[in-house]
Amino acid sequence: MRAGHGWGRGGGVVSVPGWAGQLADDGELAARVVRLAATPGVSPERVRAVIAALLEAGCEIDVEVVVEALEADACRRGKLAAPAVVERAGRALAAAGAVMLLAGRPGYPRRLADAWPELGAPLWLFVRSAGRCGLPEGPAVAVVGTRQPTLDGRRTAADLGQLLARHGVVVVSGLARGIDQTAHRAALDAGGLTVAVLGAGFGVDYPYRDGPLRERIAACGGLATELLPGVAPRPHHFPWRNRIVSGLADATVVVEGRSRSGALQTARLAAAQGRDVLAVPGSLNQPTSRGPLDLIRDGAQPLCRLEDVLEVAGLRLARGATGAVESDTQPPGGLSGSASAVLQVLGTAPAPPGELAAALDRPIGEILAAVAELTTRGLAVSTPRGLIITG
Repeated sequence: MRAGHGWGRGGGVVSVPGWAGQLADDGELAARVVRLAATPGVSPERVRAVIAALLEAGCEIDVEVVVEALEADACRRGKLAAPAVVERAGRALAAAGAVMLLAGRPGYPRRLADAWPELGAPLWLFVRSAGRCGLPEGPAVAVVGTRQPTLDGRRTAADLGQLLARHGVVVVSGLARGIDQTAHRAALDAGGLTVAVLGAGFGVDYPYRDGPLRERIAACGGLATELLPGVAPRPHHFPWRNRIVSGLADATVVVEGRSRSGALQTARLAAAQGRDVLAVPGSLNQPTSRGPLDLIRDGAQPLCRLEDVLEVAGLRLARGATGAVESDTQPPGGLSGSASAVLQVLGTAPAPPGELAAALDRPIGEILAAVAELTTRGLAVSTPRGLIITG
């Protein structure tokens, strides 16, 4: 330990706790990082501001240099976390079986290292994965999209997840219900690897009642978060999560998303990080097509064949329950709950009533009543192959 740089400075702790060595090889540094993660105001934006100041001063950017600067910054603001808070957080990480990955240190994901420090990669990442060895390496593609996809969007996400998994490509996403979870599940069902970046800390049931899926992902890929155990999701956590999703992947594919959505933000972060961005084109009349179409207009590659994403991944490889939700617009007023739910998943590809019932987990009788309501209102058209949304 360098003189004057013990991790107890400003916090009253004089020895490195036992749990710190379970998180990283350097127990002292691990303890200092947990203290920073527990300190109010040490956000990704604050970390980037401190790094920018170091760069402007001509300092060499090393994780220990940045940690020391953040400690000094927190002390000046009088906000360095108390030892008891740090102790609880560290014990919770160890109990969760988490490891700590630090920028510039062994085990830190290679693609995130490419985005460090100027492109927003995190200084630290807490990871739960099979074997406690960090996140899987190899080619990786992020598949993202709306929480309220059409059935056609679900099919596309599932087909993408299966195709990528069968070809040994890691599927990365944000675990949100809808497109994200569909891609995760498809990769798992195909026997592949998938990584989920969380908008909450370990031990938080978010998304609600999706614990079994989180455990499957932890066993067949990994879970990652910047947040300490027990930290509930907040709206500002999702943009933080999105830059990690894009940073862990060679390319990002947006399946469906509205004009203002987390999926579009992830895609634009990917472009800023120098990664390929692909978007699935859709109907001009479908609200969930608006985001991908906007991306294509702005220069994203249209995904016209599923195999296109394999070519991108191959080329890149050759070269080297809370209220915190992301917003989506609501269906027209005056509809029953079941009709609103059906309308949310309809697209321009025909959707049979049986498939709608399975996707929405509702009785077939309720779905048939919703179909009648939507067709009567002129919001959908019934065809021999199923229901489609009207223009």
